[in-house]
Amino acid sequence: MNTQLASGKVYRDDVKKSDNSTKKRATDDLVERGEWSFAIPSDGIELSKDMSALDSYFARLNYVEPLPAEEQQELAERYIEEDDVEAAKLLVLTNLRLVVKLAMEYRRHGMNLLELIQEGNVGLAEAVKRYDPYRGVKFISYAQYWIRAMIFNHMMNHIHPVKICGTRAGRKLFFNLNKAKRAIKAKGLEPTNERVAEYLDIDTQDVELIGMNMESAPVSLDMPLSDGSATTVSDMMETEEPNPEDYTAQYQFRARLREAIDKFGESLDDDRRRSIWYERTLSDDPNSLRELGEVWDVSKERIRQIEVEMRDEFKLFFTKFMGGEAEVFSNYAMA
Repeated sequence: MNTQLASGKVYRDDVKKSDNSTKKRATDDLVERGEWSFAIPSDGIELSKDMSALDSYFARLNYVEPLPAEEQQELAERYIEEDDVEAAKLLVLTNLRLVVKLAMEYRRHGMNLLELIQEGNVGLAEAVKRYDPYRGVKFISYAQYWIRAMIFNHMMNHIHPVKICGTRAGRKLFFNLNKAKRAIKAKGLEPTNERVAEYLDIDTQDVELIGMNMESAPVSLDMPLSDGSATTVSDMMETEEPNPEDYTAQYQFRARLREAIDKFGESLDDDRRRSIWYERTLSDDPNSLRELGEVWDVSKERIRQIEVEMRDEFKLFFTKFMGGEAEVFSNYAMA
């Protein structure tokens, strides 16, 4: 099969082929790096130095003509049966216009069109790699799936500084929110969150949260509250860290608690009770009830009873120890 492009280049069946390992390696590089420009003809094309990268890309694509479905099928079969990387490259090259067409459909919210095209080209190469020409599906139909998938993924990850489309509901809203609102308005109804949720078959709470994030502009934490103000948005946000007063109060409470624990231990005049207090109640690696029971020749239940008694005694001891401070530090007892 001979395939001739508008530039005059001819791709033939008898192109010199490299060994299979080289072909596979080249194909993997094609998918991983997305280097499409290697095949786009440039001979005889006049490109202005003032042209943007996007305009230059479009100008070169004008010299690449799409192939009929039958010829695309033949290229795909050659790639599968003969590991013909040149056929795969030509299949990519002659479908680059399709990528541009699909990318134009999703150009919104200030997205860079060239970035969308690049992601779509990655999807096109992935389609070539995965396409099975014997399933009765045209390559162009199969390729659209992968092109759209890569563009969608890029948009969801980069259109908003906060990732809002990681869930099924988020993806539905991202691509269908405006469409759903138009459909509801067409029925003469107000597109409320409840109606949008019902139309898209998702929870109303998802519409409220994700829709709000999509429609509101992101706010920088470093943005001043007003012109000339030194105070930023982040300065006014509540922090999870304790303020200096709370931190000092917590430190003082813990110091007093440690002091009370030591004094209570010193007040224990029974060796068995002292052992349970230090080796079980306070220890980071406490002895088991059975171990202490064997040491003191009593049952596990008896050890447990003594421990409970001492805990109750300590509560009373601590209250007396703190005196009037007990109420002041009550908020920090569980800190």
